[in-house]
Amino acid sequence: MNRFKFYGIVLVLFMFACNNKNEEDLVFDSIIKKAETVYQHPDGERYDTEEADTIQITLKIIQAAHVFEAKNDFAKASKAFLFYGYAQKEANDKVSAMKAFKDAEHYGKLSGDSLTTARAQFNIARFMFADHEYDELCDIATIADKNFQNHYEERAFVHNLMASAYIMQKNYVDAESHLRQGLVFVSKSNSMRAKQKILNNYSVLYREQGDYEQAISCLRQNLQEADNNALAINYLNIGKIYIYTDLYDSAAFYTQKALDLSKSVKVKPETEVSIYFSLYFIAKMQENYPLALYYHEIHEKLLYNIQSEIEMKNLYNIQQQYNYEALQNKLNQEIIHKQRIILTISFLLLLVSIVVIGLLVRQKKILKEDERIRKELNKTKEELQKSVKAEVVEKELSRQLHLIITANQIAKNASDFKKEWSPLVYKINNEKDNMFEAALVAIERVYPDMYATIQNKYPKLNETEAKVMLLSCSDLSNKEIAGILGLSIYTVNKCRSEINRKIM
Repeated sequence: MNRFKFYGIVLVLFMFACNNKNEEDLVFDSIIKKAETVYQHPDGERYDTEEADTIQITLKIIQAAHVFEAKNDFAKASKAFLFYGYAQKEANDKVSAMKAFKDAEHYGKLSGDSLTTARAQFNIARFMFADHEYDELCDIATIADKNFQNHYEERAFVHNLMASAYIMQKNYVDAESHLRQGLVFVSKSNSMRAKQKILNNYSVLYREQGDYEQAISCLRQNLQEADNNALAINYLNIGKIYIYTDLYDSAAFYTQKALDLSKSVKVKPETEVSIYFSLYFIAKMQENYPLALYYHEIHEKLLYNIQSEIEMKNLYNIQQQYNYEALQNKLNQEIIHKQRIILTISFLLLLVSIVVIGLLVRQKKILKEDERIRKELNKTKEELQKSVKAEVVEKELSRQLHLIITANQIAKNASDFKKEWSPLVYKINNEKDNMFEAALVAIERVYPDMYATIQNKYPKLNETEAKVMLLSCSDLSNKEIAGILGLSIYTVNKCRSEINRKIM
């Protein structure tokens, strides 16, 4: 019956653990789904999503990533690391973002998730573009392009990125080749965002080659289907091309339109900075210095705000990372604490069992040794009993030995040693100066020359062992024998073992 109860308890605990595991998996799965809604675009950019959403889920994403990593669930781990990379990229933490994308690539390959692998590779390539590592960028982007397979919008982004790298290297032939290939994928995906990016790059390509009319034509195509946010950027780029051609009135017209739109739509701070710098440069070239100074002051103020925001984000991320690590450490400590309690209890139970078994074995061994020693002593007693006076019996010997022990205990606690010692002990031990000698006198009154007989009969025994064997002839306990000889009980037991070995 008790066995069934035990198995029932184990089953309940197992089901409880499984239930907790399932709940944990559901929580982390919901975090991944939330991240997918935040970073819903192929290139990992966020649009029309509050910044606070990202901040709140960033730490949960990395926690989920590490949990899936520990469970060897590589498919979910790769996605979690990818989303964490997006979040860190947005927070301008390039080092953490790059590591996250590499982890996403690694686990994506292990799980066979080519799409997540390709997205991680694409973002690694974007970081390489920022670091001017154009050759390495093209290598990894080519691999990403193959991994994207029939995801044509993202393949268009990849070719647009490679075109940008070739434009920076002034390799305009290869740049145009990738832009043409990008437009092919745009036609298959019907992606307006990809088309606008490629046309923007076409305008840069024509501008770099001095074909400003074609550059403006590409941007005008974007104006036809762009939303207000994209319109602002296109107006700004058209204004920049007119600056290149020294047509400052036209440049001012389009740049001002970009500024007007930026006030009604949410543009990136960097775009706003670029607008005011263009207006400052145009006013300066038109020798309108008060207006140039006005735009320059706004430009510098916006730059300062961007820098301050970056610093605040970095500080916030550091604090959030610290909070996450502190929470993780606390959870780990709680788990370790529980495990230690279980291990400690298990160890103590095991130790107690070992000690009990050891004591039982030891006790059995001591009893056997005592029995053997007493047999040997009885033989010696029988040899000596012929000379024993009839009126002296072993009972009297026991009484006298216990009296010696009692007297010694009284003497230890007495303020006047002689006063307490003399009436009890001196009379018994014939003024001997230690307890063993007093006991020896009492024993040899019953068994004359008992000590000498033991020493002669068992020459292998040392002095302490001979004394222990002598005192064993009475009914004294090991503790009492130890007290008379000034030894520990452990030493007395050890002496008994040696005696038993030497007399065999």
